Amino acid sequence: MTSLFMVPSEPSAQKQPLHVAISEILKEKIENGQYDIGERLPSEFDLGAAFGVSRTTIRKAISNLIQQGLVTTQRGKGIFVSGRKKITFSISNSLIHFDRALQAQGYVGRIHSLRFQKIEAPTDVAGKLQIAKSAPVYWQEKIIYADESPIALEIDYFPESIGSGLAAVLQLGGFTYSTLNANGIHLNAGRLTMESVPATYELSEYLAVPLGMPLLVFSFVVYSGDRQPAACGKTLSRSDWTCYTSEMGVWVRFSAVEPCNH
Repeated sequence: MTSLFMVPSEPSAQKQPLHVAISEILKEKIENGQYDIGERLPSEFDLGAAFGVSRTTIRKAISNLIQQGLVTTQRGKGIFVSGRKKITFSISNSLIHFDRALQAQGYVGRIHSLRFQKIEAPTDVAGKLQIAKSAPVYWQEKIIYADESPIALEIDYFPESIGSGLAAVLQLGGFTYSTLNANGIHLNAGRLTMESVPATYELSEYLAVPLGMPLLVFSFVVYSGDRQPAACGKTLSRSDWTCYTSEMGVWVRFSAVEPCNH
């Protein structure tokens, strides 16, 4: 078994951290089909024995594979080769309905509300919601799940008139855009920006990802009626689970024509 998992001893390999070299070996085996989709990898103990390293090193190597979307871990069951594709969200339309996108791709989406409370609006939030500085707003933090996996943390701010009226449904697990639309607040425009941030300790706990893992972030403001802000906030999603796409330009249909004779 050891010969199958031997870490290369070339000088170039020695420049890599040991856990990176091990994760690259396992990645190659997965991509070459030596492990099938859904197959369980050897345990951390067995991998440690095979490579001659500690379980801590193996855990770091497995974390690298998780970040790349190559494996998943199931508590009490082991490490499995991932067969899933990333969940795709279109940003061609700035009004991204997470629940609809999840359902369309075969996942059950649900919300776990972490907190929902009335606070004084931070300066940047007041500007986005077009309200006075320190005016009351409702602040919510919630985790978005795809089946049983946490894929994103969403942070929302609602004007007082909206937050107070929808407090019950939002806290019970309502997706933001769908809840607003279902309660007579019809969204007709939005503005968003994209960036990436590393997972903090708190985010790594909420989303079950390694500390420092890149998270995809889109910040948004959505409007209803005559350009009235209905909510603003940001969604931080796992880069190993999600991706965002956009279509640009104009599709032109070409038809066969007779060649021109000059």
